[in-house]
Amino acid sequence: MNPNMPLRCLLYVGRAFEQLVDKSARYRTTLVKIPTPEFYTFYNGEKEFPLEQELSLSDAFMNLPGNNSVELKVKVININADKAHKIIKKCGILREYSQFIDTVRKYSSEKGAIKKAIKECIDSGILAEYLKRKGSEVENMLIAEYSYEEDIQVKQQEARQQGMALGRQQGMIQGTICTLRDC
Repeated sequence: MNPNMPLRCLLYVGRAFEQLVDKSARYRTTLVKIPTPEFYTFYNGEKEFPLEQELSLSDAFMNLPGNNSVELKVKVININADKAHKIIKKCGILREYSQFIDTVRKYSSEKGAIKKAIKECIDSGILAEYLKRKGSEVENMLIAEYSYEEDIQVKQQEARQQGMALGRQQGMIQGTICTLRDC
């Protein structure tokens, strides 16, 4: 789950409103009405995650927000098939998408995993019509979206930063113990 979703949504909604609101309308003396945004994201990752969680933009602020700060909340809904969120029961497309992702994961250690998953889903009637029409685009999108090398690089960088922080913390604790002994 990406904790930066509120920031990403802020950027998306800003661009959307730039396109929706006429440039000259921004300078009117009367209030320009805009659509009420709602932010949702679907989680289908492999790590343990609650059925629903709310993320706030203010969690990323360097300082505690004041009374006039901007806030944006994103509702994250876990759509993994094994979680059985009520939205999956109500929305067939999301249910099938969740099943598709499960199928991709089933083949993830094999060569041609995405092609195999697409074929199995078509044969099983999971997103079949869509995958028949757009299967190659889906495959390209999934391959482009996920870069193993970049994933490893980011995880290594995060692990290095966590290790350095832990080392600094342990050094401070060690320094405190040494100082107390000298007393």
